Amino acid sequence: MNIEKLVYGIYPKSNDLRVHINRWEKGIIPDSSLNDMIINEKNDLYKIYKDYNIIHTDPLFNWYDIFRPLTIIIDGMEPGPLTRFKETNTFYRMPIINGINDIIIDPAVFSPLNEEPPLPLYLKDDNFNAFLPSPLSFYKMSQVSMEYKEFEKKLLSIYSKILKIFNINDVLLYDPLNYDKADIINITPLTDKFIVKIVTTGKLYKNNIKGKPYSIISDYDSNNFEIAKELSRVPGLKLIDGYNTKMEDLNEINNIIHNLDSDNLIVSHKEYFDFLPRIIADKKLNLMLKIGD
Repeated sequence: MNIEKLVYGIYPKSNDLRVHINRWEKGIIPDSSLNDMIINEKNDLYKIYKDYNIIHTDPLFNWYDIFRPLTIIIDGMEPGPLTRFKETNTFYRMPIINGINDIIIDPAVFSPLNEEPPLPLYLKDDNFNAFLPSPLSFYKMSQVSMEYKEFEKKLLSIYSKILKIFNINDVLLYDPLNYDKADIINITPLTDKFIVKIVTTGKLYKNNIKGKPYSIISDYDSNNFEIAKELSRVPGLKLIDGYNTKMEDLNEINNIIHNLDSDNLIVSHKEYFDFLPRIIADKKLNLMLKIGD
């Protein structure tokens, strides 16, 4: 079996970077100095990814949550009140969406943002996937004055613009919320133009996703895996827990993989790693590298 490893979403910041962000929040250092520190930290992590050929997104060190930079750069959106993220001890600014018009701030150039670390949105490197929240979770976790189908269509159009601005072909969509059986995400506008991976949460139903993505990465479950095989080219499983500090058993994970009927597999993690202390996230990343050996 050909096994690829995927790391996505916000990765825990180093203590040095946290100190720099704290000093920036107090107005002690300028946006440009923080931006330089963020770039250096990203490049350090990218070297690890490159050495081990890991598929990855930007570690999003300059994102406080997975919605806020997008709500700032898209006309018709604004960051709303602090809201608990699922049942965790972290919070996000609930997007308030009165419409989706256009991108009003270039996401690819350095730009200070109000109460948010500066742009650019991403720092590209090899084996890179853009990270974007799935339209469905974006909608459900926001205050929106639009019907879902209209929201989805306009948001995916904005996503296409962002990907073209950065000249990115690979994109990862993240759904942190469980699907209902009646939920339908039509990502055809992206799958027609880009290589799309989608990370799902909870139970997966055959009718949830329209538009064949390159990969569907789901929670470990035999039914989920069979659906992911049917609906995408390369199925994926989340076999590392990005929320629990307990380390996984490598032998148990390899036994799971050994019993799968597939020529190709993407191995990833539940939640993004930012829920963990950096030292634990690094250990889990190191364990992930050993899967399948």
